[in-house]
Amino acid sequence: MPCSLSRLALGAIVAALFATTIAACSQQPEPQPTAVPTLAPQAPTSAPPAATPTSEPPTATPEPTPEPTAEPTAEPSEASEGMTAFVLGEGTVARYKVEEELARQGYFVATGETTEVEGRIVFDEDGGIAADESNIVMQAGTLKTDSDRRDRYVRERTLLTAQYPEIVFRPTSTEGLPSPLSEASGAVEFTISGDLTVRDQTRPVTWDVTAEFGDIITGIAAVDITFEQFGMDKPSVAVVLSVEDTIRLEIAFVGILEQSAAMNADTDIADDALAQVMGNPDAPVTVVEFSDFQ
Repeated sequence: MPCSLSRLALGAIVAALFATTIAACSQQPEPQPTAVPTLAPQAPTSAPPAATPTSEPPTATPEPTPEPTAEPTAEPSEASEGMTAFVLGEGTVARYKVEEELARQGYFVATGETTEVEGRIVFDEDGGIAADESNIVMQAGTLKTDSDRRDRYVRERTLLTAQYPEIVFRPTSTEGLPSPLSEASGAVEFTISGDLTVRDQTRPVTWDVTAEFGDIITGIAAVDITFEQFGMDKPSVAVVLSVEDTIRLEIAFVGILEQSAAMNADTDIADDALAQVMGNPDAPVTVVEFSDFQ
C-alpha cells in the first residue's frame, strides 16, 4: 500500500513537470518573420547597377562615319586644263626616201612606207608643247618598199628591228603655229622640233610642216637626216653602185584636235592617235636606204 501511494505521488510529480514544460513551450515567441522583410528592401538596391543602358549608345554612334568616306575626295584634275591635243588618226602614213644608183637601172629613189604610226602632240594654254605628254611612234619593222629583199636587208642590217622595233619622235617646241590652235584655219606652214630616236641613237631634229586646218587636219611633215647621224652603215651590195648620204623622212598625217575634257576622258586613245603625227617616246622614226637587190 505505501508503495502504491509513493508510485502515485511520483506519477503526479512527473505529470506536473510535463504540463509545466508544455506551458513553457507554448509561451515562447513564434519564429520571427521580420528577417524576410528586412532582406526584401535590399534587393532593389542591387537592381539599378544591373540596368546599365550606357553600353548601348556606343553602337549607335559609329553609323555616321560612312558619310565622310562617301564624299568625293578626288577633285577634277587641272593638269590638262586649257590643253589641246592634235591626235593622229587612220590614214596617216610614215615613209622614208633615199636615192641610190643601181646597176643596169641607174638612179632610183627607194621609198618605204608604213601605216603603223600612232601619236599625239599636246599643246598647253599658251600654245607651247607639253613634251612629257607628246610623242609619235612608227613601227620600223613594217616599212615596205617594192622589194622584199631590200626590206629584209633594211630590217636585219640597217635598222636592226629585232632589237629596236620602233622609231620615235618626241616633239618639244614649235614655231609658226597660230595661237590658240583651235582658231587655226586653212593652210599653215610651221616647224616642229624635238628628239628623234632611230635604233639606239637619239638626235635633235626639226620638221618642216605644211597643214590644212579644218574639222579634220591633214598635211605633211618632212625632215632630212643622214646615216652617219644615227650610226647606220650604208647598204653595201653588188647591185648597189652608190647610196646618197641623205635620207628624207616624211609623215603624211590625218588627225583632229581634242580639248582637255576629251583628253581626260580617254588618255590612252589620245596617246595612240597622236603618236602617228609626230612623236611617241616609244617609237623611233625609221629612216633607211637600200638597193633593189636581185
